[in-house]
Amino acid sequence: MNDLVLLTALLGGPPYVYTLKKTAGLIFGNGELHNNVIYPSLKKFVQNGWVEQSSVAGDRGQQRKQYRITAAGKKYLLEQAGTLDQHQAGDEGAFLLRLALFDILPRRNRAGIISSRKSFLTARTAELSQLQEAAQPGSFGMVALDRVRNRVRDELRWIRQIESQLEAKMGG
Repeated sequence: MNDLVLLTALLGGPPYVYTLKKTAGLIFGNGELHNNVIYPSLKKFVQNGWVEQSSVAGDRGQQRKQYRITAAGKKYLLEQAGTLDQHQAGDEGAFLLRLALFDILPRRNRAGIISSRKSFLTARTAELSQLQEAAQPGSFGMVALDRVRNRVRDELRWIRQIESQLEAKMGG
């Protein structure tokens, strides 16, 4: 997932490493990604031709490295982000990252991603129903279970709204 997040963060233009760390950290929901994640990934991206590195003059005369995603990098990103397998479908972050890329993903990929997440949520609903049968009424376990069930139900409702938006875009 780190690779997808970093390549996605590069779509906005050629950032410096500091900006890339901050942007990727925001996507993940934490302060910033650590150098031990960023630099090996950038090295791999450059070696694979997915990213170009250049040096530009900094404010104080130093050289700063900038990174720009290449056409090959964008192609790789779209290939990787264009599917959501059964394991990834259970990862909310993996789904949301792909959803954020729907504007650049082909229609067929969008439908597959939505379908995978809906299948996961439907199966999760069945699992939660089984847990509810075993839960003690009025217990805190039931309170927690209700919270999870409500989140799953809300997300399924939200996905139906997304599907409507996608249909409207296709028709418009």
